[in-house]
Order: sequence, then C-alpha cells, then structure tokens
Amino acid sequence: MKKLLTLAASVLLTLSFISCGKKIDSSTWLSNFDDAKKAAQAENKKIFLFFSGDDFDTVSAQLKTNVLTTEEFVKEYTEKFVLVNLDFSNSRYTEDQDSITEDIKLSELYNVESFPCFYILSKEGYPITQLAFDANADLDHVHITFTETDESVAKFDELLEKTKSGSNQERLAAINEIFDSTSTDLVYHLTPLNKLYLSLDKKNETGECAKHLFALSYAKAQDFFLSNEIEKACAEFETLAKNKMLKDFERQVAFYTAAFVLIQSQSNDYEKIRDYLQKSYDAAPDTEEAQTIKGAITQVQMMIDGEGDIPEQEMGPAEKPAQN
Repeated sequence: MKKLLTLAASVLLTLSFISCGKKIDSSTWLSNFDDAKKAAQAENKKIFLFFSGDDFDTVSAQLKTNVLTTEEFVKEYTEKFVLVNLDFSNSRYTEDQDSITEDIKLSELYNVESFPCFYILSKEGYPITQLAFDANADLDHVHITFTETDESVAKFDELLEKTKSGSNQERLAAINEIFDSTSTDLVYHLTPLNKLYLSLDKKNETGECAKHLFALSYAKAQDFFLSNEIEKACAEFETLAKNKMLKDFERQVAFYTAAFVLIQSQSNDYEKIRDYLQKSYDAAPDTEEAQTIKGAITQVQMMIDGEGDIPEQEMGPAEKPAQN
C-alpha cells in the first residue's frame, strides 16, 4: 500500500509539472499573442501590442532600432506591460506560413489597416486605446505618448473593476459604458463582457440586451467568415432573429445581415439571399428600411430570372441596433 501511495504521489507530481508548462519569459518582446495573454494574466499586466512590417513599412524597423528594442525601453516597459510584436515582413510568408496565418487573422480582428499599429490592451485582450509614434521618435517622445494615454487607461480600469462588483445596475452600466465607447471594429474582443451583461439581465429589464446579443452573433459570424464557413456565419444571424428579446425591427436587421454576409462572400445562392431578404421584410414591413429591402428582393429575383445584377448599393451593411 505504501508503495502504491508513493507511486500515485509521484505520478501526480509529474502531471502537475506537465500541466504548468514552461514559464513564459516576459522580460523581453514576445512574438506569440497567446503567450503574451498568458503572461499578462499570470503577472497582472497590460499588453502592449505592436503590429509591424519591418521590411516594408519604413517606420517599424527604425522605431525598433531607435527605441522599442533598446535595453532602456524594454527594462522600463516590461515592468507594467507584456510586450508582444507581430511582424508581417514579407519573408514570413514563405518561411513561417503556419504562424503568420494566425497573426493575419488577429490583425483582422484588431482592425489593422496600416503598419505600424499599436494598441494597449487589458490582460484579457480588451482594447483600451490605440497609439501612434512618429518614425523619428526617441525615448522621450515615446514616454510622452504613453503618458497621454494614462487618463483613458485609468478610466478603463475603473470601469472594468465596476463590472466585477457592486449592484447589478452598476455592473450593467459599467459594461455598457465600455461597450459603447469601444469602436465597433473592435467590440469582437468584448464578448466575455457581452455574456456577463446577458447573465446579469436575463429578463432584459434594461431593454439593452439586443446590442449584446448582436455583438455575440457578429463575433461568432466573424470567426466563421474568416474560416470561410459562410453558411454557419449566416446561421448565426438566422438564430439571432428567433431570439424573443429582439424587437421586430431588430429581427429585420438580423435577417438582413444574413443576406449581406452571403453577398459579401460572393455567393451564387440567390434563392437563399432572396429568402433572407423576404424574412427581413416580413419581420417589420412598416419600417423606413422595409421599402429598400423590398426593392432589393425584386432585384435579386431578377437576378434569379437572369434579368439583372445584385443591388450592391442597396445591400450595404445593416446598422447594428441599439448601439451608440
């Protein structure tokens, strides 16, 4: 029996070491975002996320040499941030295809439109603020830029803390303030807060659950869209439209968005597009948008009959309801 207990203890100890894994060294720049998030959680630090194009954007490499990779910068800023740099140099596309594919997806989810691009994130990956540095910036200028974000970072921290304690009303108000002040291009990263909101307001007593339901559906659909699973992306909005918390015009937006996703994917399933549009129209035929949707149905039907083109102008993205 003693031997069995000793053996069991040994096995458990070994498994504990395996499960803990190797400690992430955050005393320098990381190149893996998942590692950065793990380190940030473990060390209770924010994340400084840097998207660079070292061999093509004319700014990243210079900033790194002059400031960002210097011993002085790294020593100072790793005290309060986990530093992570995702580089999109041309060479990576041939030498590092697997990891760059994941980084490309991440750049799309953080709405990177040009390089370099800098964000301060919470340890959870919530976007707090975006920064910009001049190519000729020195360490003093970088200090100033970071200092200018202190107020917005402190405000975010205060709101995030309020989401964790206090009355339900206070927590819901804090979640809404974070959500409403975040760019629509970045709310994808707030899904844990959207879920928390819905769990705190299960009966939609605030009347604002719809925007959090839409945000969750957009996030799921975006994942499917990036994985080229278009039907599943559309199905998210079809499912959303059936949610009893939605008002008729919100249901209209949900079905319309399903149609728009199909068009964006350049789908030839015009019958499906027409059906989504018809459901969208039927959900709220008295809205101002209903007549535009009705016209789109007619044009899609003409496309089915081989008599016209998909109405690109009429089929712009729908407005997300109840979002400031």
